[in-house]
Amino acid sequence: MGPDGKTPRRRAAVSHSVIEALTGTGTGTGSAPAPALAFNAADLSKRSLFIGFSGGLDSSVLTHALLQVMRPLGGRLMAVHVNHRLQPAAMQFERHCREMARLWNVALTVKRPAQVQGQASQLGLEASARLRRYAAFEQVMGLKAASRRTEEPGLAKPTGLPEDPGSSNWPVLVLAHHANDQVETALLQWMRGAGLEGLSAMPVLSQREGYILWRPLLSLTRSTLEDYARSCKLPFIEDPSNALLDQDRNRLRQQVFPVLRAMRPGAVAAMTRSLQHLQQARLLLEQLDQDDLAGCVQAQGLSLTALLRLPAARQTRTFRAWLVGHQKLPGAAMPPARRLDEFLRQLRTARAGRRPLLAVTAPSTGGGPSFRVRLRAGFLTVEWV
Repeated sequence: MGPDGKTPRRRAAVSHSVIEALTGTGTGTGSAPAPALAFNAADLSKRSLFIGFSGGLDSSVLTHALLQVMRPLGGRLMAVHVNHRLQPAAMQFERHCREMARLWNVALTVKRPAQVQGQASQLGLEASARLRRYAAFEQVMGLKAASRRTEEPGLAKPTGLPEDPGSSNWPVLVLAHHANDQVETALLQWMRGAGLEGLSAMPVLSQREGYILWRPLLSLTRSTLEDYARSCKLPFIEDPSNALLDQDRNRLRQQVFPVLRAMRPGAVAAMTRSLQHLQQARLLLEQLDQDDLAGCVQAQGLSLTALLRLPAARQTRTFRAWLVGHQKLPGAAMPPARRLDEFLRQLRTARAGRRPLLAVTAPSTGGGPSFRVRLRAGFLTVEWV
């Protein structure tokens, strides 16, 4: 038994569990939505991978493990560090990432986006930084930065996808979110009153605007990553801001999770399995949405007659799926479910000659487009403003 209290067999098992998460061969408790979306070694060898590398525990484990997988395959790999310069230690983090990239012989790109104080008062500092970070990632991947995006990355459905979203020409952005992050996200979404899309939290794989977003560590708890880092003697940095209690996510980590672990050891892994069930349910409903949508869409628009033939719950989902398909511009607002329900109620009960209108104004913080949904000759159409 080593100084970390782990036997050589246990350390090897930890290492294998991380590698298996990257190669799609594991059977962990993650929330991978479908086997068809899992990468295997042959897939990885054909793709260009960009790793979000902060220098912390999670991204250090991800980068180190992915190098072990990719190097024998000859795959293309680049680490990307985004320095927001929001705290005194920011330059120390950047220097650490540069040093680790040198030691591991991995290409590193450092981006320093414009500081976010101007948006922080409206969006919040964390959300503003997240938007800038994703825009920086997209710029490094050679894509047009979606600087006007307002949705939570990973929760909204992408638009403008080609017929073959699995094409090896698509770059892959790899992020190190793990099971603890997944449960935190679900709890935060629950407190906000989110529906199934929000409660199912982050998918392992999602198709974005011109790239694939991959979170291979969602089946692994933070303690597993800590074991891996110890067994491989990985140096990493601790972000001091994670100890502050001015963010909801930090309060969950510092105050709520210890209580959950005391009540039920293994709670994070168990909750992650529940999230897997929610994601499977979400996929089934989304497939049903597309089937319903195919029966309602015609050249003139969305047939109101066909839409109202559906059960009430499916009317709202089909209408929302139709709106999502029209969101050609990043940052477009999506009305909450209660507004969609009210609009559909007005359509069902409108007297002859009345034409209910759904007007959606983009949030002032995002600068995205506004739109209107009109009823003309029995068909719903979208007008961008």
